[in-house]
Amino acid sequence: MHTDSHQAEGLVLQGLEPIVMGALQRFRALLPGDVKLAVELFCEDPRVRAHADQLEHALLSVFIIAWQSMVGVAKHVVVSFSEVLLDDSALNPNADKLQGGLPPKRYGWLSVSNNSRGALTPFHELLPAPTLMDDRPSSAQRLQLAEVRDIIAMHQGMITVLPEPGRGTAFEIYLPTVLSMEIPAVSASAADIKHIVYVDDYEAMRDLISDTLPDAGFRVTCYESGKNALAAIQADPSGCDAVVTDYRLQGYSGIELLTQIKRIRPDLPVIIISGYVDEALKAKAQEYEASLVISKSHDLSELYIALRKLLSA
Repeated sequence: MHTDSHQAEGLVLQGLEPIVMGALQRFRALLPGDVKLAVELFCEDPRVRAHADQLEHALLSVFIIAWQSMVGVAKHVVVSFSEVLLDDSALNPNADKLQGGLPPKRYGWLSVSNNSRGALTPFHELLPAPTLMDDRPSSAQRLQLAEVRDIIAMHQGMITVLPEPGRGTAFEIYLPTVLSMEIPAVSASAADIKHIVYVDDYEAMRDLISDTLPDAGFRVTCYESGKNALAAIQADPSGCDAVVTDYRLQGYSGIELLTQIKRIRPDLPVIIISGYVDEALKAKAQEYEASLVISKSHDLSELYIALRKLLSA
C-alpha cells in the first residue's frame, strides 16, 4: 500500500493571521458597545492551505456563537491565537486519542471563550471597532455549528466545543500550518524535483509527510511496509533519490530495509527515524551505512533540512 503526495483541492497556501483578523474585525463590528473583544496574538503569521472566505466565515460564526452563549454572564469575548507543535502523538501508543487524532505537526491554535471562562492576561488587547464597515453579510449568514465543523474538517483541522451552563460556550480550533523552510528548495526546476520514498506503518505520519514534504521542494511516495517499498526500489533502482524509513516496522525493521537497499543501490541515501534514539541505534545505523538517524520527537523541519543538505551536496 502506498500513497502519492497530494494537495487538497481548492485550498491555497496563504497566511492564517489575515484570515483570523478579518473574522475578528467583522465580528467586532457586530458587537454592542457594552461588550468588549479582548485578543491575544502570539505567532508570526503561520501559513496554511485554506479557502480564505470559507474559513473566515467559519471563524466569524464561532465568534458569534461564543458571544450569543455568554449574554448576561460576561462582558468580554476572549480570543487567543498562537502556533503550537503537537509532537507527543509520534511516541504515544494512544495517538488516536490525542487532540481528536490529529497527527504530530504544527498547528494554528485558536481559543475562543469569555472572561467568565478564562482570565484576561496582560497580553490581551481590546480590539477597537473598525473605522471602515465591512459590507459583507455577517449575522444574517451565521453558519450552523455542523457547517463550521465541515469547513474545519475540510482544512484537515479540528474544533472542540466546550459548553458550560451559566458560563457560556468556549471553543478550541486547530488548523495545520505549513513549515516555513529556512533554506532554499533543492531545485527550482520541476523536472529536477527530488523523489523521496518514505516508509512508516503509522498512517498519521505517512499523511503528515505526504502533506508537508512537497513544501520543502520534494516529491514523496509513502509505503506502509518495508517489503512493498523494497519491491518498488527493486523494480526501479534509480527511481528515487533518498529513502526515509521508520526504525520499527511491522515484520521488517528499518535496518533490514537499509541492508537490502544498499545491496541494490549502495549510493542511495537512507535516513532512519525513530521514536526513541540512543547511542546504540546510532552506532547500528552507522554500521549499516545509514546517512543519518533522526528522532520523531523533533520538529520535522530537521528532517526536511537534512534531506536538502544530503541531496544538494
